[in-house]
Amino acid sequence: MKKITISLITLLCVLTISAQDITTMWPYKYPDFRDGTVYFKSRQTLSAPVNVHLLKSSLHYLDKEEIKEVTTSDIVLVQIDNDSYFMRNNQLIYVIAGDSLAFLGETILADFGTLRDIGGAYGSSANVQATNQLTSIDIGGITITNHMELKSKKDGGTLLPLARKYYIVTSEKIYPATRKGIESELSGSEKEAFKQFVKQHKINWKRQESLITLLEFFKN
Repeated sequence: MKKITISLITLLCVLTISAQDITTMWPYKYPDFRDGTVYFKSRQTLSAPVNVHLLKSSLHYLDKEEIKEVTTSDIVLVQIDNDSYFMRNNQLIYVIAGDSLAFLGETILADFGTLRDIGGAYGSSANVQATNQLTSIDIGGITITNHMELKSKKDGGTLLPLARKYYIVTSEKIYPATRKGIESELSGSEKEAFKQFVKQHKINWKRQESLITLLEFFKN
């Protein structure tokens, strides 16, 4: 029953983001800002309408009708409806399954680099360079920060492709959820134990349900 529940939650999350176009005018994960709570390292909290901006997987919130960005280095945890995000490597990582000790996480980034031929590696660094160079293009939440104005222009903008990446996140490390990515971070004895675990559980690296099984290895 637990696995079915996790699968349904994951499916609903995928359907939510698939049901809307991610564009330069609305580069957000959710169709609108949603009630959320932000937990900071200082143990203070912020309750406000929030959304995940897909340029760098950062958190934006509404101060009345003005869109503002939360300083990522101060964030520990974000709750948006039933969704949880932990801050790791200055990115919000969505929790698919697990807890703060070990969880399967996901990042979704909008590929602004496709709008102009720029240098830099694919990913958030290229996206930052793209944004710095695209000064003539309005970008929702960056160059346009009034919520009502942005909503009125929501159907405009250029469609952006998305890049999804999965991670196994522990209290000490972040592992790309690939065989090579995990093995490269393990010691000799850990690597052998991991190979046996993968073989025993017949891990399918393209299925979320199978990646969730990897959490047992890291918790042990």
